[in-house]
Amino acid sequence: MQKRSAQPSGAAAGAVLELFATDAMDAVRHVAACLARRSHALLGLLCLPGADGEGRLLVALPDDGRIPRLLLELGSLPGVREVRRGAGDCLGCFGLAAAGLAA
Repeated sequence: MQKRSAQPSGAAAGAVLELFATDAMDAVRHVAACLARRSHALLGLLCLPGADGEGRLLVALPDDGRIPRLLLELGSLPGVREVRRGAGDCLGCFGLAAAGLAA
């Protein structure tokens, strides 16, 4: 019996974006709205609050070729200090590497 892949053929590889925000909870709202406006599929969102309300967000989504533009858009959101593409091993935070979405 052949083992089936969890990732359908032709599906995009996963990407994780790291955002550093002055107000993590406010940034979650803005990030979710931005992704919805642009019809990006959200695979996972992890909010790691830090001291004084600052924090870090990890956003997992399929890499469909629109990531560079999305990085620019997310960087212009209120309260977002820095945005960068995270390492591929961050997909493990969401259990997505096991699902076949690792790049």
